[in-house]
Amino acid sequence: MILSGSPSLSSKQAWHLNFLGLPLIRWIVKRPFYPYILQAGALGFFLLLIYFGWGQPTFDMNSAAEKLYRKLNFTTFVLWGLWWPSMIWVAVFLGRAWCHVCPLELLMNLSERLGRKLGVSQRFMPKVFRNGLLIVAAYLTVQFSVASFHIHRAPHGATLFLISLAVLALLCGFLFTYRSFCSFVCPVGVLLNCYSRNAPFELRTIDRGVCEGCRTRDCRSLKTYTRWKGRGCPSLLNPPKLRSNKDCLLCMQCVKACPYDNIRFGTRRFFQDIVPGESLSMAIPLFLVIITGFLTYELTLNGEIKAIFLAPPHWIENVMRITDAHWIGFLKGAWVLIVFPAAIWIIFAALYRLFSPRMKFSFWFKAYPVAFVPLLAAAHLSKSFDKWNAWLKGVGLPFRDPMGKATFQAIYVDKIFQEPGAILTTTTLRWLPTLVLVIGGFVTLKKLVQTDLHLRTNAVAVSKISGVVPFAMAIFIVCIYLFNVWHW
Repeated sequence: MILSGSPSLSSKQAWHLNFLGLPLIRWIVKRPFYPYILQAGALGFFLLLIYFGWGQPTFDMNSAAEKLYRKLNFTTFVLWGLWWPSMIWVAVFLGRAWCHVCPLELLMNLSERLGRKLGVSQRFMPKVFRNGLLIVAAYLTVQFSVASFHIHRAPHGATLFLISLAVLALLCGFLFTYRSFCSFVCPVGVLLNCYSRNAPFELRTIDRGVCEGCRTRDCRSLKTYTRWKGRGCPSLLNPPKLRSNKDCLLCMQCVKACPYDNIRFGTRRFFQDIVPGESLSMAIPLFLVIITGFLTYELTLNGEIKAIFLAPPHWIENVMRITDAHWIGFLKGAWVLIVFPAAIWIIFAALYRLFSPRMKFSFWFKAYPVAFVPLLAAAHLSKSFDKWNAWLKGVGLPFRDPMGKATFQAIYVDKIFQEPGAILTTTTLRWLPTLVLVIGGFVTLKKLVQTDLHLRTNAVAVSKISGVVPFAMAIFIVCIYLFNVWHW
């Protein structure tokens, strides 16, 4: 095979299978400033969020003033009202595209280069921290900060959260190498790992034969790692053998590095990376357990149903006479994020183990969790409908008055004009999330069928009754979510 001087392989595929075959897109991606210019712009926006949130007033937790001010301040509005739900949609439909423009990756990159220049003995992240559990712990920390300190409603709290992320990224880059923050610390790392499996886009090689005949291996060479342009994969992936979106940050460095234009970015089937039999790190099932409870709470908008759901932590508050709002929030977080979802997964795992006594208890958490990703992603998308519906009608207010103080004074104190309401009534809106949940539930059931077939093909001794258990759990969770949405 003649490699050098051969015509661009990217031109041999339909444009939707390889967007890099389009001259303009390929030209942009190959520029030295790409994607750094996008990350620099995101960093500027990141600094604006810190500026407009720092030192802003806080109100009593769960008060009407607190709930209003979060929608008026630029920091809380953009961070929790726009960015957070948008990131979920981007992950589900484009993969880890957010990582492509994330300002924290730029900070980590700059810090790593500075540390290397100063002669810091940078090492790979210790093995004990490379299993994803740090990411799950970071995600739990964020969620408990939301429950206990309302950083999603207090601009100053949100600012402290952003600063802590920046400090972590800088420290990880300075002390470690190979994208340590993105790969092993970032609080949304496992979320993006899971949800990007649904995406109908992928970054893959075009012709395996070209890769096999390549001698320089520029796309994965550690010799080129310190370059700004066309360096070996900073995440230590092997592009010729890449088969999943779960770890690829779409930084396009492999595209720049390949001298044969043998890497494409294009479409594929939805849910292609939900693969039965995949060997999962413990971080994946742990995250999916946590998110099961989180989404149950987030989709429960009806006050009476929410009171029933939160009855256990409220009972503990009364028995122990807890009145501090922070501890009350902590108890709620413990119930929502740990106790309730763990009970669901463990009860169904115990039923599974009961009817297949030869199987280890842990087998349930290795074989089935990934099949639930489409359903949980659908639930997360469903919640974003409510968030946008409740927040976007007043989208202009935090941009006209970024601090939000004057607008708050006019609405809450002087009552010159009313708070912007929802765009649609929740009874009208609920049809959209209902449809999304039905689709997500159907795909999860389909993936469970594929998992069952995979186990039987590989002669795994699962009884017929045990084989029904994961389907029962999926239907149970779908019914909980649909019930909550229908009572919006």
